[in-house]
Amino acid sequence: MKKNFYIIIGSPIDYDQLVAYIVINGDHVALLNQDEGVDNLKLEFFDEPRIKSLDYELFMEALQEAKRVLCG
Repeated sequence: MKKNFYIIIGSPIDYDQLVAYIVINGDHVALLNQDEGVDNLKLEFFDEPRIKSLDYELFMEALQEAKRVLCG
């Protein structure tokens, strides 16, 4: 299966720690932040009205990859 997502690590000014942006099929879907520690990660969804649904397996793979890249 072709990987239809990528992860961008960033440091926005609104966060104390690095964050991972999750991009699926070219759409910025969510942001994973570790401001409360790696054992208390927070997932924030972007307001993308054109995204009505996502493939579950693809989203879970992207989420796991974001955690791996962000937290090591």
